[in-house]
Parts: sequence; C-alpha cells; structure tokens
Amino acid sequence: MSYSVVEYYGENSKYQCGYCKQSSSCSSYGMWAHKLSCQDYQELIDRGWRRSGCYCYKPMMDVTCCPSYTIKCDAINFRLNKSHKKIIKRMNKFLRDGLKETSEQDAQSNIDEIATHDGSACDQEHTEVPSMQPRVLDPDLLNTLTHVNSEKRSADDKTSALPIPTLSGVVNTSTHTSDSSISNQPKKAKLRRIERKREKLQKKGLSGADIEQLMQSNNRKSAEKSLEEFLSESPQDNDSPAHRLKIVTLLTSGAKFQESLHVSFNLYKKYQTAIHNDPPGAIEDYLDFLVKSPLKPFQGFGTFHQQYWLDDRLIAVGVIDVLPNCVSSVYFFYDPEYKFLSLGTYGSLRELAYTRSLYKEYPSISNYYMGFYIHSCPKMRYKSNLQPSYLLCPEAYTWHLLDRTVVAKLDASKYSRLNDDPTAQDTNKATEQDVNDVLLIFGRSCMTYTQYLTVVGKELPILFEYARLVGKSCAKKMMLYRV
Repeated sequence: MSYSVVEYYGENSKYQCGYCKQSSSCSSYGMWAHKLSCQDYQELIDRGWRRSGCYCYKPMMDVTCCPSYTIKCDAINFRLNKSHKKIIKRMNKFLRDGLKETSEQDAQSNIDEIATHDGSACDQEHTEVPSMQPRVLDPDLLNTLTHVNSEKRSADDKTSALPIPTLSGVVNTSTHTSDSSISNQPKKAKLRRIERKREKLQKKGLSGADIEQLMQSNNRKSAEKSLEEFLSESPQDNDSPAHRLKIVTLLTSGAKFQESLHVSFNLYKKYQTAIHNDPPGAIEDYLDFLVKSPLKPFQGFGTFHQQYWLDDRLIAVGVIDVLPNCVSSVYFFYDPEYKFLSLGTYGSLRELAYTRSLYKEYPSISNYYMGFYIHSCPKMRYKSNLQPSYLLCPEAYTWHLLDRTVVAKLDASKYSRLNDDPTAQDTNKATEQDVNDVLLIFGRSCMTYTQYLTVVGKELPILFEYARLVGKSCAKKMMLYRV
C-alpha cells in the first residue's frame, strides 16, 4: 500500500517573484515530500498545492504579489476553438508534405499567434525552490514504516487499478490556443484568415451569397468534429508522408526511460537556453526538477514523460502526473527549431486527449490540471484558452467556471475568494481533534500528536497551520517527519 512521508517547512516569505520580478514580494508555504501517494497528492492539489520535483508549495494567496489560482479543464466537455483546429491542420500538412508556411501571410499569421497565445499548460510557469534542504531519512526507517499505517490507508485509498498508460503509434496533430472563449473580441489573425478565404473564393468566381453559404457550411462541419477526430486526420504510412510523429509514454522510474535520458536532457538544455534565456544547468538539476518524483507508481498512477519523436528525432517532452481524478501537467519543453508548429499548445491538446482516453475506462479521471493561473500576469492568461476551465477558490476550495464573472472579479482585485456564498466553508477543514490525530515520525516510531505529547510533553503549534493547509484528510494519513 502506498503511503506518504513529508517534512513541513512553514512559510517562505519575501523572495523574488518569477512573474512581476519584484525582489521581495512573493510568499508561500513549503513542504518536502520524501514519499507521496498519488491519492494524497490529488487531495493536495485540490487545496492549492503544487510540486516542483519533490518540493511542494502553496502560494499565500492573500499576501503574495501575484496570486496563483489552481486551474483545471473539464477534459470531457472540452471545446476546440478555431485556432486549435487551424494548427492541427498545419501539423498535418507539415507531416504530409514536410513544408512550413508557404506564404508570407500564413507565416506572419503563425508568428502573431505564437507570440500572443502559444504555451503548454505549464511551460511558462515559474517554479518554486525550497528555502532549506530536506533531511536525509534512513531508508531502513522508511521501509519499516511502510506497513505502519496500511490498515488506515487501505480504508482511505479507494482507487481503481489502472494499467500503465501508453501513448504509442504514429499520430499527426498539432494544437494552438488563440481566441479565448472568455472574450468575444475578434483577433487580427482570425480576421485576416477569414478575409483571405473570402478572396480565394471570389477569385474562383463565386457570388457573395454562395461564399457565405459555403463558409457557414464549412464552419458547421468543423464544429461537429471532436478533438479525437481532428487528431486522427493525419497521413498514414501507406500515404508515404514526409514525416512520422510518434508519441511514447514512459514511467520515469522505469528502466526504459533511462535509455533516452541524455537525449531528453539535451533537448531540455536547448529549450531552456533558447526560450527562457536560462543557463543550461547540470543533469542533476534536470533530474531533481523533472525526473525525480515523490509519487510512487501504484496501480498505473505516477509520473510519466511523454516523448514526441519526429521520425528519429526527439522534438518535445511533456511531463505529467497521472492521478486518481486527473492528469496533471508538470512541464513541457520542445525543440525551438519546431516552434512554428506551436508545440507548446500542441502538447496541451495531446494531454487533454490522453485524459479523455483514460476516462473511457476510468471515469474518475475526467479533468486536466494545468498548474496555476495568474491573472495579474497577462502572459500567464493563455491557460484560459482551454475551455471549459475552472479556478479553485482559495478559501472554500470550491471550483468556479472561468467565465466573464470570474474574470471581472480578478480584474477588480487580484485576490478574490471566488465563491460568492459567504457561508460556504472548507469541508475538509481540520478540527482540534484532527490535529491530535496528525501522524508524526519521531525517532524511529510513528505516533499521533496525542501520543507525541504524552511522550515528549512539548507542544508543536505549527501543526495547526500544517493541518489547516493540507486538510484534515491528508493530515491524518500523511506521516510528518520530526527530528
């Protein structure tokens, strides 16, 4: 049975913000996860936590300069917009013919869209680093504790068994978010596309009425297609395509993953240098950030790398966590030489499609988590382009549709409760009795806080903050390490 061991750090305040770049305006709570069950992490992200490697952090929403709202997309009811469809066709064309944009107008339209909207769920998200180094836990101690709480965990973890997810075979798609359904304002690139289409039809001698009828018919046909149908419209092997795209999903803790580790690391260095102007860093940094995971593979859940191979060349990698109720995007990086394909958003749509494929067999996996939505940082609003999306209320921990009403609230104040019902409360709020039931690792034993008080006789006031932040469910299941 999977179990969790965490080390709570408390507040990490007054450090530089990765979004507004203020020198001492960012604040968060931090926690190191030595081991983390997928069920516990699902519950943590539903309370505003997020992981970077094994470090978990939760923004202090009402204090920090750029409040970060957990955002998820309803994958089952996801709606493609016109820009998504256009870029799928662009990828199909590239795979079929091996050609980029053929006209200056098309090329400029692509550049405009990428500059304004391209981004995967998390490739532009700032990641936190721990304020202190974790303690080294005795592996023998962890093994001894494996069975300490097994009966409780078996009662609490009611997840269905999943097969190890696989995404292999030749696929030919691309995605790109452009016009958000939050805003009905027409975009310049969109208007240019419509105008070019009209001009082409006029040159063919069609009347104005015929042009309108044809364009409306095409729009209806396009609207009827699902995400999967658009993704499947690709040249097959017997069509002799110029390129083949293969997506392979690998468990990061598996032996197969090691075979391409240095290839993915080299791609990551290239991406960080060209896209984010960051120094390449050492492979140890890459391992700590995107390979090492506190999530222990269990019944098909865990951390995976989805590798995008164009012929024999790795051009992109999506890092995801497969959890009991969702697929959570961790990071996405790609070869800058293929930026014209809008690979950032392409990865998001592929991950959405992957979530939908899991849902067919396991209906609990119905959402695609995209990390944080930062409304006060305009370049981070691109995540709202995947609709319908929901933001997490930072007080009641309820979900709210990211529509004009929510946008208006965030326009008025960067921090918002979101939930209009003043009586709505956190249903997973820890009581004093729940704090007494918090599990502590002390010495070489695991005990409740009540037992700890009997043995040590010294109170730990920080436990009340810890239990409030992780919720009563996790507070009573996860084992908190204390010296």
